[in-house]
Amino acid sequence: MPIFRSLSLALVTTAVLAGTAAPAHASTTFHTGPVGYTCPFPDGSSQTATLAVGATGPDTVAPGAGFGLSDVSGSVTLSPAASAWLTSRGNDGLLGGRATVFIDAANGPRANNNPPAATNKPATWGPGPVVVEFTGGRSSHTAGSSGTITFTTGQLVLLLSLHSTTGEPSFYPLVCQPQEGQDTTFSPALPIG
Repeated sequence: MPIFRSLSLALVTTAVLAGTAAPAHASTTFHTGPVGYTCPFPDGSSQTATLAVGATGPDTVAPGAGFGLSDVSGSVTLSPAASAWLTSRGNDGLLGGRATVFIDAANGPRANNNPPAATNKPATWGPGPVVVEFTGGRSSHTAGSSGTITFTTGQLVLLLSLHSTTGEPSFYPLVCQPQEGQDTTFSPALPIG
């Protein structure tokens, strides 16, 4: 009989706890269109790249509350000239590295000046453009007092760990800025309420 009482008590406790659990919050995927960037390369030349990025965040946020954007992921497509620059130096693929997209928002300022970076996916390059895909970054913010928060892309930092045709790895850090006139806005906006 004690076994049945214990089992009954466990079932009742589980049912009560399940009934009082907080509801799950909905999430929204925020994304940009293609954004043009300029990147100074190690030889001093300015090369161009195109960023497309998305992130997951809440569907609403309380005034003054801290919140995060997770899975900051996307791709950077290097221009033909930038791709040729890398391949002319014997690089034929990406071993990995990191990418950081600094996400700005006037009504939801970033809470960390050094947001956690995303991880670059390894890839072998063919005759087409060099594409750096990345996943898993984060960005922390604090909501304003009212209105909506519109996110924009800011500085892009790429730490490229490259594979060369000789088998020797090489490493290139690139700090890129959005080109003038680019639409850097994420869609949709995040309501505060």
